[in-house]
Amino acid sequence: MKNVFETLATQRILPLITKIDIPTAEIIVEAAHLAGIKTLEYAARSADAPEVLEAILKQVKAKGYDLLIGVGSVLNAAHAKLYHELGADYIVSPHIEEEVGKYCKEHDVFWIPGASTLNEAVYATKLGAGIVKLFPADYLGGPGFIKAISSPFPTLKLMPSGGVTTEAENLKSWFDAGVVCVGIGSNLFSAELLKTATVASVKARFDDLLNILEQLK
Repeated sequence: MKNVFETLATQRILPLITKIDIPTAEIIVEAAHLAGIKTLEYAARSADAPEVLEAILKQVKAKGYDLLIGVGSVLNAAHAKLYHELGADYIVSPHIEEEVGKYCKEHDVFWIPGASTLNEAVYATKLGAGIVKLFPADYLGGPGFIKAISSPFPTLKLMPSGGVTTEAENLKSWFDAGVVCVGIGSNLFSAELLKTATVASVKARFDDLLNILEQLK
């Protein structure tokens, strides 16, 4: 669990991929490895999600990639159990589900639930959340909202998702607000890019983002 937190805090971004077939997933995973990405979130939003995850994890293991794979969009304890047993390194949920938190705590699985209020963020932390995902962060008030709720609760570990872009100014505003990391999905990989994805094109997106993050240090 400590390794997951440290990886996310060091990388500062959590790239999210979803609704992709196995060949595309394998392209993204290879590109992530070549770019130096250390963790990705695969959001399980399609019927074939278990099969895609299995392919991703098989690739990571066979190639010896230093890459943690989290599974997102986990809505209940049964799915948490399924993806954990398949080999997911951590679990991400769009909401707070006590039974998911209980399962993760009992099995020493790092858990990132979603919240949209201060009370929810505090409650998720009490349930064992390692990081709390604020979603949809842009509609909640953006970096200003994070600064406001962090003032009385400075120990909250927060990750905004929704409204995070690859622009330096946008990323800087979130980091200046004190977040652990940011979640980014469609603003990193558009549907159009994924349709024609190659290892080179995906790696280029990762490289550009990592270069921006390096400049912001």
